[in-house]
Amino acid sequence: MELTVQVGFEELLSLIKKLPAEQKTIVKSVLEAIETDGDTAPVNSERPLGTMKGLVVYMSDDFDEPLDDFKDYM
Repeated sequence: MELTVQVGFEELLSLIKKLPAEQKTIVKSVLEAIETDGDTAPVNSERPLGTMKGLVVYMSDDFDEPLDDFKDYM
């Protein structure tokens, strides 16, 4: 059986009540994991400034120079 977002709370609850005890504990652990993961960071939050600082450890001296491949276009 495939559950979709359109499934109502009451229908979901009745389906969970029909599960064997061991599967109920699996559902509970999944729901707890989802609940704790949701507390770490909002889904559509912007990255704080400076999170990439220190990751670029080398950049060549001619990084800003024009590339030879584009001389025809300049």
